[in-house]
Amino acid sequence: MAKNCAFVIGINKYNRIQPLNYAKTDAEKMRGYFLHKLGVDPNDLYFFSDDSPPDSHGVDTIPTYGNLISFLGDRFAEPFLNPGDTLWFYFSGHGIPHEGRDYLLPIDGNPRTVPNLAIPITYITERLRRSGADNIVLFIDACRSTGQRNAGLGIGEEKQQGVITFYSCSPSQVSYEIEEIQQGAFTHVLLNGLQIQGESNCATVERLYNYLRHQVPQLTLKHKNYIQTPYAAIEPATKLHYILLPKSANDRDISALREDAFHAEIEGNFDLAFQLWVRVNVAAGGQDMKAITAFQRLANKQSQSQQEQRREAEAQGQKIAAAKTRELTVDLGQGITLELVRVPAGKFTMGMPPEERQIALENALKYNVKREDVERWLDWSTPQHEVYLQEFLMGKYAITNAQWYAVMKTKPSEKYDKKFQGDKQPVVGVSWHEARAFCEKLSEQTKRAVRLPTEAEWEYACRAGTTTPFAFGKTITTDQVNYDGNYPYGDAPKGKYRECTVNVDSFFTPNAWGLYQMHGNVWEWCLDEFHDSYSEKPAHLKNNGNEPWGELNVSKEDNRAYICRGGSWYTDAFYCRSALRGRSFAHVQSDDLGFRVVFGSCSPGLS
Repeated sequence: MAKNCAFVIGINKYNRIQPLNYAKTDAEKMRGYFLHKLGVDPNDLYFFSDDSPPDSHGVDTIPTYGNLISFLGDRFAEPFLNPGDTLWFYFSGHGIPHEGRDYLLPIDGNPRTVPNLAIPITYITERLRRSGADNIVLFIDACRSTGQRNAGLGIGEEKQQGVITFYSCSPSQVSYEIEEIQQGAFTHVLLNGLQIQGESNCATVERLYNYLRHQVPQLTLKHKNYIQTPYAAIEPATKLHYILLPKSANDRDISALREDAFHAEIEGNFDLAFQLWVRVNVAAGGQDMKAITAFQRLANKQSQSQQEQRREAEAQGQKIAAAKTRELTVDLGQGITLELVRVPAGKFTMGMPPEERQIALENALKYNVKREDVERWLDWSTPQHEVYLQEFLMGKYAITNAQWYAVMKTKPSEKYDKKFQGDKQPVVGVSWHEARAFCEKLSEQTKRAVRLPTEAEWEYACRAGTTTPFAFGKTITTDQVNYDGNYPYGDAPKGKYRECTVNVDSFFTPNAWGLYQMHGNVWEWCLDEFHDSYSEKPAHLKNNGNEPWGELNVSKEDNRAYICRGGSWYTDAFYCRSALRGRSFAHVQSDDLGFRVVFGSCSPGLS
């Protein structure tokens, strides 16, 4: 049985801006509809208003910025709904656009300080998607006034990924409150529409949208002599026929949704097809044989698709491996080897491109990271500069537990859970000093110069000729990289959060130069001492692109900050970018920090 969950906010008495008259009333009436008409369990309805008491768990429900952000962060940290379930979000209050993004203002919000003390709608929808429901519906009754045509604050035209959003008015209009009915025009019509019975009901997105666009302008013309026209942002557009109210759906509604499900399936959009078939089955009372058959068909198609992707990845890996005839394998004894890849000499532009900065900033801010912290991380990766590097040999993989034991005869990963201790998992729990000690001991065994990579070498090898944020393109997925899939980058979907390292050869596709997992899994120590930006590089090293920034002869007591690169299993995708520079103190040992090695001396290049 499909489940409904609702999150309702209504704000009249703003602290710093024009108050509203009926936003709280509208929210209370919507709460009543969800509870008594739609049958939402009281434990699954979250209500915030000017004077609402703490909920049954003691959560403060006054809609301040801090309360709303905390609730969104805590309640939607883990999935608690299932495919086929619907999450309804209703907001009545002030909204405002700022630099191309739409924001809702909490009770302590101020349009003069946006984006501070304002909540991006994109952030709200990102958190709601974490609920696990595949059907998320937003009703935004914002841009409101007490009757003066230009008094509304306004919102823009953003579409929210995978979400059906009904806005109370068009961006250039005002959302009116009607004194005669003591409600907002949009919410009054919305409640009427949701409760219509019979053939003219508003069970589907399309019929509800048409009803709102016809009835709301009539109501505002009658009472205000102005037109207010709601609009909907439907993403994806195929959800126009989506069934919002399964109990009211008729055979034509179910048939139209079946056609959309078939079409999504034919186009290979299996996730969307599954969502639509689930809704078909819910509307049909759970006994729709076409839907039940489709579930099995989709499972088979997805399995076939995954097998094809695996074969393609293996073929690509074999192709790259065949081209890497210059790779070197070092015997560490007892059947353990260390594979190296020859990285060609060349020139590259080191650092973060200017066009990447804004995208990276917006991506990080979606996840409630402090802006000043993000700006600092981004500044570390500037300014861009050209670096020329000579050829060098780099580890194909990060150093594994088995390789570490073969050289050092210790097991540092044993400090952590067993899920970090596999032979082919990267060694973790080693400090910068310990990583260098491994290099020194391996140098003694192989009679070759072994060291940590400089950060210029690391970024050059990671990029492998690319200029995009990742070696795989503009974004990554958890099928390519081991990171916290709850926090993707760009337009990538959410993915897995494995909560530990994986084997260094777990993914089938290396970068173009044959190096594996330069993004994610573990941060990797570099030889260089950390400085706040490339412009802070010591003067005597300005022209030596692949020489480390710090002196090589450091004492074991040294605890300066050193560079680490690549992000890890624990981090957001943001931190896995090719340009991103991390830092850690030399003595730090962590379960997401490892390293790989370079064979060869630090020969200077030109920058």
